[in-house]
Amino acid sequence: MKNRARFGSMGWAFLLLVFFLAACSSTPPVAYYTLNTLPEMQQQIPAEVMDDTLAIGVGPVEFPKFLDRPQIVTRKSQNQIEVSEFHRWAGSFPGDFSRVLAKNISILLPTDRVAVYPWGEQFSPTYQIKLEVERFDGRLGEGVVLEVTWMVTDQEGTNTLLVRKSLIEEAVLDETYEALVVAESNGLATLSRTIVEELRKLAK
Repeated sequence: MKNRARFGSMGWAFLLLVFFLAACSSTPPVAYYTLNTLPEMQQQIPAEVMDDTLAIGVGPVEFPKFLDRPQIVTRKSQNQIEVSEFHRWAGSFPGDFSRVLAKNISILLPTDRVAVYPWGEQFSPTYQIKLEVERFDGRLGEGVVLEVTWMVTDQEGTNTLLVRKSLIEEAVLDETYEALVVAESNGLATLSRTIVEELRKLAK
């Protein structure tokens, strides 16, 4: 009787182990994404070449707490978001934002004297761009919204030269996270062009 009870316990334990392994094997792998500079931006010819001494500082950039996380955030409704455990940023989302924005500006001006905050003491920007991102998310298969207030200050970062608010919408071509990230890169490219247009006016 004891052997039969022991066998029954072992049988249940074996079944639980099989069920656990099956559940683990069915868990989808985590996919990682990153924002990027658009290929066509490399081919754009600027209307004029900026002064070689011009230096641009990008940042600091403030992000909402709900976006500053490893998981990609999508919006289910105006008041509800969804956090994906299986679709994540390869690095920091705010860090990616700053990096790509700086790269875009460097291409569009063009100048290689663009640095992301915080920069070292040896770098002294002619203009500093400070940004406060209020929204940067979207819906799969629908669209992405980038809402950001940004300002350009002088070399010391104390005198504000201009303040702008940008509301940018980009279509998401299908219901994949890949398409969502591409749309976010598109939105960031549009913001980059807007900022560069204002920098050109200031430089004149």
